[in-house]
Amino acid sequence: MTYGLLRIFRTPFWLLAVLVVVLTTLPVQARSAAGHEASFIERTDRYAFYSNFWINLHHFLFQQAQRKDGEPIDGGRLLSRAEFAEINGAIDWYRDKLAQRSLLMDPYLYKVKRVLTGIEETELPTADAIDADHLAQLEAAASVYRTHYWTRHDRQNREIVAWHRDRIRALEHDVLDRISSLAQEPWPDEHIRVDLTWDANWAGAYCTVEPIHAVLTSRPGGPKNTWPPGGWLELLFHEPSHALIDPDSSTVGEILRETAEQLGLDGADQLWHAVLFLFSGTAVQEALGEEGVSHELLMVSESIFSRYQPAVNDGFAAYMAGKDTLHSAARETLEKLSAARQASP
Repeated sequence: MTYGLLRIFRTPFWLLAVLVVVLTTLPVQARSAAGHEASFIERTDRYAFYSNFWINLHHFLFQQAQRKDGEPIDGGRLLSRAEFAEINGAIDWYRDKLAQRSLLMDPYLYKVKRVLTGIEETELPTADAIDADHLAQLEAAASVYRTHYWTRHDRQNREIVAWHRDRIRALEHDVLDRISSLAQEPWPDEHIRVDLTWDANWAGAYCTVEPIHAVLTSRPGGPKNTWPPGGWLELLFHEPSHALIDPDSSTVGEILRETAEQLGLDGADQLWHAVLFLFSGTAVQEALGEEGVSHELLMVSESIFSRYQPAVNDGFAAYMAGKDTLHSAARETLEKLSAARQASP
């Protein structure tokens, strides 16, 4: 230790100053990659997993605020009257101010997520980063959440990563590379950050990009416990794929849009998302199949984009087998979709 101190004191002051500036101004994604935070779970070759107190509290309050009238707070019977009043007050504020917004699309909620990922449990968000009223609600609810919920939620967040660790490591390169090949888009170089939460959103997962940051429920069966075995794993690969496939600037999105315009078709605005489900789900299905494990795609088991499924499955079959181009697959899919609409009463 003495030797270490001597080395520090012999280091030029200007160099120490530069190091301090660099370390304290690193973006959240870069500092997170260091893996020194208490919220850090572990890293694989392509992913970095976290269980962050403030992210979990924020999503818990958001989801509780969306419960139906008369539906009790999760674990509410375990709370004292004073504790119930504290956390229910925060939930009411979320219901009034935030619950009607989109965790994925709302600029303020995007900012909140980015800010909270850089804050550990022992720290507090600052009012210049989050609205003062919002900050007050998070602080008011933190003690009750920490006492009655956090231990269980944090344990589940870490356990689901541990349960899937070996399979993630075995499959991540093949699955992500297959999705990239199908989407004709490269993955960014940085690790994909995944924050595990007891409550993600109504769908159980969502992802923002630039940088890629997914929030994923730690419930193996999803929010309603309906996901098939392998469903959680599929969402782990599906969500970051939004960075490769979107309706506006991606190869898939542009080709679908241009082809629809050429054919004079409309009403297929979410077709790109159905294709994303097909690509990511099939990539997982193929990789699991190599291990002798069967997997039903989430879009099938959960009836997601069922109106698109026949056209998408048929139209992209040859492309996914390496026997057709993406342009041809898009045209065939849109033509099949148009024919199906015309044939329906």
